[in-house]
Amino acid sequence: MYCIVSHEALSLQVYKGQHRTSGKTVAIKTIEMHDINNRGVFHCVAQEQRILRLIDEEKCQFLTSLLCSFQTEDHLCLVMEYAEAGNLAAFTAQPGMPLERVRFYSACMVLGLQFLHEHNIAHRDLKPENILLYGDGYVKIADFGISELGMNFDTITNGECGTIFYKAPELFRGQYTRSVDWWALGVTIYELLTGIVPFNGTTTLEIYVIIKSEEPKYPEDITEDTLSILVNLLKKDAQLRLGTGEHGTEDVKKSPFFEGLDWVALENKEIQPPFIPERRPHEQPEAELELKTEVKAKLWEDTQWGLDDLKYPMGSSSDSET
Repeated sequence: MYCIVSHEALSLQVYKGQHRTSGKTVAIKTIEMHDINNRGVFHCVAQEQRILRLIDEEKCQFLTSLLCSFQTEDHLCLVMEYAEAGNLAAFTAQPGMPLERVRFYSACMVLGLQFLHEHNIAHRDLKPENILLYGDGYVKIADFGISELGMNFDTITNGECGTIFYKAPELFRGQYTRSVDWWALGVTIYELLTGIVPFNGTTTLEIYVIIKSEEPKYPEDITEDTLSILVNLLKKDAQLRLGTGEHGTEDVKKSPFFEGLDWVALENKEIQPPFIPERRPHEQPEAELELKTEVKAKLWEDTQWGLDDLKYPMGSSSDSET
């Protein structure tokens, strides 16, 4: 097991697994069934499965897809692609990434958001932790647990969602459109470039006030094109924000920040990524990893018969006393 992912509403764990027949490494997200009995949680899980299946059917290469799912007595298990290098949050440290990498990752995110918005889906939680880096150097947007369906460019929705540092001002007011995704893209680009978020504080209220009333402090050496896309993505008035409107994605793609980029070649993954990861940051080779004991015995036993052609190389039921 590589990591545990916690969500406020769910009891979730993500395991590294392996397809028994092909040997393909996969990520297995487990959700405890007693949580799914909650109506709101069931809605989120069902919606995520629906989105993941759509991604798989349409073969979008910039969003994580669902390989399969199965249910045990105590858990629902979603089997997805495994990201060899983890997420971009592991690479966000001061003084930030080279501009070439940021531009490449940003373009991949734009294509991912383009697919979602073309299918009237708002992601609502875009951030480096939800951008997965794969062995080929490309990134994909992940985690559709709080995404919203039925979101046309001018559809207004409400409800608390997202991570505070990446929230658009209108999210705090309770009514917003899918334009919140473009704001979150702006925050993410800023963080990848600098290693820090543009709006920060010591309390939730302070962060909210800063997001609502203050402008980001931009590096002195920032390029004109980079400054332009950030200023326009981080417009506090959603109606003026780059990406808002019926042709929002095309407007973003026309930004000088992406000048010279062959979008068709990128969509076909014909562009050489500027960085090829070796393995997850700070990760030991698998042979050196100690087996984790946090795998519950019941989960281990259930998943053995839950899907016969999957195996879980994290330990066995005898490894855990919980």
